[in-house]
Amino acid sequence: MKNRLISVLLVVMLLAGLIWVASSGYTLGLDDNSGASLFAVGKTTINLWYNDDTLTDYLNEVTVKYNESQNTYRVEPELKDGVDYLETINSASVNNDDDMPDIYIISNDTLGKAALAGLSATVDDPDIFADNTVFPETAVDAVTYNGEVVAYPFYFETAALLYNTEYVEDLPATILDIIDFANNYNAPETVSSVFNWDVGDIFYNYYFVGDQINVGGQYGDNVDDIDIYNENAIKSLQVYQQLNQYFSIDTKDCGYSSVLSDFAAGKTVFTVATSDAVNSLSQYAADGTFTGNYGVLQLPDITDSLTTRGLSVTNCMVVNGYSKEQTEANSFIRYALLENSSDFFDRTGKPLAQSNVTYSDEHMNGFSDAYKDSRPISKMRAASDFWMLLENSFAEVWDGADPNETLRTLDQQTMVQITGDDSYTVEAIADPDKIDINAELTGGE
Repeated sequence: MKNRLISVLLVVMLLAGLIWVASSGYTLGLDDNSGASLFAVGKTTINLWYNDDTLTDYLNEVTVKYNESQNTYRVEPELKDGVDYLETINSASVNNDDDMPDIYIISNDTLGKAALAGLSATVDDPDIFADNTVFPETAVDAVTYNGEVVAYPFYFETAALLYNTEYVEDLPATILDIIDFANNYNAPETVSSVFNWDVGDIFYNYYFVGDQINVGGQYGDNVDDIDIYNENAIKSLQVYQQLNQYFSIDTKDCGYSSVLSDFAAGKTVFTVATSDAVNSLSQYAADGTFTGNYGVLQLPDITDSLTTRGLSVTNCMVVNGYSKEQTEANSFIRYALLENSSDFFDRTGKPLAQSNVTYSDEHMNGFSDAYKDSRPISKMRAASDFWMLLENSFAEVWDGADPNETLRTLDQQTMVQITGDDSYTVEAIADPDKIDINAELTGGE
């Protein structure tokens, strides 16, 4: 009887110990395949939040590798709802919830808001940002706020020019080159439009004014560095408006998916697309919808003297300023991005925001070049409505509104939002000498 009581007591103690370990947030090292015993020292949990399900496979794989590589910490990824995502992060952090994120993934346009809320810690290894060996300047600018690098560039989205290689031999450098091509092109019956793009979405229009306007300076965070209304920006919109004469596109009926499917079907020679087009066209090729070949170029300038610049969004990994494990959080991010991201594109279809990446699909190289030449979306909370206002301005100009007055109104609306002064006014400037497309193409005749 005594031996039985001792056995029961030992079982009870063992169960109590297991319950304590489970409730304490530690693990027993059973999944690290390292030969550790059942009672090995537990691991401290690093919580990683994200809100894009396409990242799940990659994050699961890289966290398992990391957890197997050492015995002190384990990273647990958790997919969260994208609605009020940053607000949820803030609430969990301020309340010190058990599952608050030590690391989270957001797009760079929300970094300003995150930093102001204390949700982003300065990276602890600034040397990897000191030159462009690891990350291109665009990526570094995207994650810099108030003079500090507050996140790690992860992956990006930007636009580039796609062209059907079966229809094009000489590559266009400018919009005028594309128009000249259209004027002299003996199109086959399959081609319904030489140049077609989603004119209703600012992501595919922005480049027309991207090198002429400035919203927040180099890092997109300076409310004192705003330049929207100027002569070159007006000229750019004047040319944009004239394109409606050459490429009649209905802003209400021409969505991105239909534009891309038309390109795949050989109905379009040129289009503007984002990097997701690489996987989409690969799928079109697999099912026989797309039987041609295509190339990817940086977005064309308007003329030799009127340059363009695309827009980019950089998604990044952020170390939470409220985290008690910031050193290890930084270490994991570097492990994930710099040592274990070689198959990231193949798993997610997303391009890495790094300087020298080898892609299984060479078309992504063109988007990487476009990204390096792009302008990161700004981080200013005060100008959060700017992109919607700019998109509306492009739609109005396309439909015939005066480019000068439309741009002046946009500038005024933006400055009212930034200054909070409803009486803020922008003085009109005289119309610059208009770039007449027909005159340019005919040498002024």
